Amino acid sequence: MDFDIPEFKKRLENERMKGTQPEAVIQQEIRQAEEVKEGLSEENDHASEFVSEAINRIDTYIYQLHELAREFNPAEFDLDQQTYLQDDRVHHRIANRIDRLKEQGEANASTEDPLLRNGDTEQE
Repeated sequence: MDFDIPEFKKRLENERMKGTQPEAVIQQEIRQAEEVKEGLSEENDHASEFVSEAINRIDTYIYQLHELAREFNPAEFDLDQQTYLQDDRVHHRIANRIDRLKEQGEANASTEDPLLRNGDTEQE
C-alpha cells in the first residue's frame, strides 16, 4: 500500500473499466489503510517519530479517499462510511486540521493531487 491518491485513482479507473463498483474499491482501500494505521499504532512505543509521521500520512490518505467517495452514492458504502460522508462537521474539522498541519509541514499530502474540497470534482 503506497498511500498515493493519484496512483489509487489510476487503479480505481482500471477497476471501473472491469465493471467493479467504485464504491467497493474505495471502501476496501479505506479499510486497508485503517488496518495499516492500527498496526502502526501498536508499534508507537518503539519508533514514535516515524510512527507518528506514518500515521499522519495514512490519516491524510484516508481523508482523501473519503473526499473521493463523496463523489459517489453514499448508500453504496457501509454504515460507518455513510455516516462520515453525510457529516459535514467532521469533514470541515478534518479539513481544517489538515490545513494547519500542511502549514506546519506535517500533513504529508500528495503534491501531485491537491486535496479535494467540499466534495467538488474540480481541483484547486
